[in-house]
Amino acid sequence: MKEAITSVLGENLIGLYLYGSCITGDFDDNVSDIDLLAVINDDLSEDKLAVLASRHDAIGRGHPQWDDRVEVVYISRRGLAGFRDRPSPAAVISPGEPFHAIEAGDDWLITWYPARQNGVALIGPPADEVIPPISRDEYVESVRKHMRSFPPRLSGTPPLASLAYAILTTCRGLYTVEHGEQVSKLKAAGWAERRLPEWSGLIRNALLWRRSNDNTAAPPAVADQARRFVQKAGEMAR
Repeated sequence: MKEAITSVLGENLIGLYLYGSCITGDFDDNVSDIDLLAVINDDLSEDKLAVLASRHDAIGRGHPQWDDRVEVVYISRRGLAGFRDRPSPAAVISPGEPFHAIEAGDDWLITWYPARQNGVALIGPPADEVIPPISRDEYVESVRKHMRSFPPRLSGTPPLASLAYAILTTCRGLYTVEHGEQVSKLKAAGWAERRLPEWSGLIRNALLWRRSNDNTAAPPAVADQARRFVQKAGEMAR
């Protein structure tokens, strides 16, 4: 992955940072994602976007065990420095989404904070030299906003794996709001089972659905239960 990115970006690449469960613990070889941040000097041209899209497709074909399990965000150092003031061009590939161009503003603080706090430089200077300071209070507020976005996204009968993502991310969000720090989904799930014992069965099921990547459509009653859980957790986080 590192070689593929550097071969395309060359001297435009300032730094490449690994963060997430690879660094903080509880990485599961079977289901966990790899999270990377690529900081560049200049915004990506359409030609470079096309080449990177092709390289990511090739990586997925060549390493099927990691296909759809890698997130890489590409953004300029200038965009990171001013993310609170204005959105900046960026690009991302993430599980469930192909490589595509985006505009990244303050809604991406939820990503920049853990990358700055725990990111390990694979290339370039330390992460805290390219990502501006972000307070813990700012991060917790961004987590609150993220949690409130889940109930509308769970309409109908989503795949069980999608419900698992929403449930476990909500567990982690609630932990962050109450404790001011981020932990892995696994640790957050264990904590949430104790914090909300009436929901422990749903949380344990979510761990199973995540590990098996179960894309079966959720039964309506299960989908409704998941919606009530994320709604309840969001209300507790206010």
